[in-house]
Amino acid sequence: MDARSEEDCCADKFFRRLQQLRSEGHLTDVTLCAEGKEIPCHRLVLSASSDYFHAMFGGAHTESKKEKIEIGGVTAEALQLLVDFAYTPNFNVTIDNVYHQFEAANMLQVKPVEDACEKFLTNNLSPDMCLGTWTLAGKLSRMKLSAVARRFALKNFEEVCATEEFLQLPVDFLKTYISDRALHAKKETQVLDAVMLWARHDLKHRQTHLKELLGFVCFSRMDQDYLKNILETDEVLRGVPGIRSLIEDQSRHGKPRHIQEVDILLLGGITGGYDPPIVNRDMYRLDLHGDIVDKSTLPMWLLFEEGIAACTLGDDVIVTGSDISMHISKQAWRYKLSLNSWTQLESLKKGRQKHGMAVLDGKVYVIGGENYDGDLLPDVEVYSEETNSWKKVEPLMFAASCFGIATLCEKLYVFGGRCTVQRFKTDEVQCYDSTQNTWNSATALPYALSRVRACTINSKIYLVGGDLDCVLCYNPQEERYEEMAKSLGRWSECSATVCGSEIYITGGWNRVIKNFNVKPFSTVQCYDVISDTMIMGKALPIAVYGHHTVTVAKH
Repeated sequence: MDARSEEDCCADKFFRRLQQLRSEGHLTDVTLCAEGKEIPCHRLVLSASSDYFHAMFGGAHTESKKEKIEIGGVTAEALQLLVDFAYTPNFNVTIDNVYHQFEAANMLQVKPVEDACEKFLTNNLSPDMCLGTWTLAGKLSRMKLSAVARRFALKNFEEVCATEEFLQLPVDFLKTYISDRALHAKKETQVLDAVMLWARHDLKHRQTHLKELLGFVCFSRMDQDYLKNILETDEVLRGVPGIRSLIEDQSRHGKPRHIQEVDILLLGGITGGYDPPIVNRDMYRLDLHGDIVDKSTLPMWLLFEEGIAACTLGDDVIVTGSDISMHISKQAWRYKLSLNSWTQLESLKKGRQKHGMAVLDGKVYVIGGENYDGDLLPDVEVYSEETNSWKKVEPLMFAASCFGIATLCEKLYVFGGRCTVQRFKTDEVQCYDSTQNTWNSATALPYALSRVRACTINSKIYLVGGDLDCVLCYNPQEERYEEMAKSLGRWSECSATVCGSEIYITGGWNRVIKNFNVKPFSTVQCYDVISDTMIMGKALPIAVYGHHTVTVAKH
């Protein structure tokens, strides 16, 4: 028997002995009570398994001397299972007991059971459970689980509304749910239908809440003929005081919710290692659940590897650069999603790879990069739609490639990358002011970084990927950086795109040390800036790195 097996065997014997002592009532010195049930046990064992009992029995609390202690706020079954866990470190979480066990473990501070319940709920989210999980996680201050459940509930609105759990929602929680601007309702009529469904479930007691709830429905997004018809046919709706004024006011002045009518377009990248690299030949259009909406083979001249850059201009996608046929391309292409067609634009003045692209004030900027020999480029070009041509503007202060790029408050930021100042990677941040056509230094990164992705949400820029092990938030107004949620997986040479208040971080790679090759990933990590939480999404259809993702409007 090896040492590890011997240790396990000794531990098993110890816990079996503890169980035997409890079952015999030997040296038991306290009885816990809940819902009329009495559970004899040992103070020492309870103190070892729970901070709550450690404080109760080790201090000046009156309970430390009592022979019987009533534990309020927990079910008898939940208390019994937690006591059993103290004597045998095994715990079985099920759909039927998880809510009661989670709440009891939180109150009695049994962290292993708390963590097991949170993991179980995270892995078993469904339309039937997400609202209850969201509520309970908020009550227990488990903010990551709360954010995961909220996101699931918002994205599966139609399915959630068909559950018994939805019909039992308290009115205040229902208001929170339907007023969330990230609610994924395909049509605003679904929100109206959900409100009426909830009200009719107990019309006698809920009718008084209808006027307030209907204030969260964006009538301005609904067909006026439909509204006229439903007012004529639905007596309950027609009977809401002031309903016609509410509809008319919202038709003129209503502020529509931010319903995310977008998909994610994935193009380019490498699906194999370096020797040899296997180029991704397909373009995928994915919805926010990770399901494939469309898949098409890229034209032969667009079979690029990892040297491209891409950005969206209106509803179209602009792609530049790449390594084609042993040279760096000057080509620029425009993809019209509505027509599913590629059009070649006027060529760049300088071919490049590993560069950056961004749209500032409605204009496409192509920045930095490398030539075929790996020389770093300072050149910056801007595209004119009117003349279908590129012109050079003020170059970078320091030539750079493999950097993060984002725009905010009419300025363009270049974060880190490979730079002429520090050849491999730098902490330099370069800022372009288009009104002055000048580059200046912005607040330096807290450490040198390359191959990061930068995404703007509201008034901040979020950096992911590369050497980072967490999200790095940059606040230009305060000129400071803050480390946010940790990465859940490797993300070097990943891509990132913004959808509402979330950043979808896709793919990446991990170096295989023994043969210096790389292993691509299909992981999707989703970061919610509001709750500062990172969760795993549905995997990509392929494992890929060095690719680009952009957010595109649905058609």
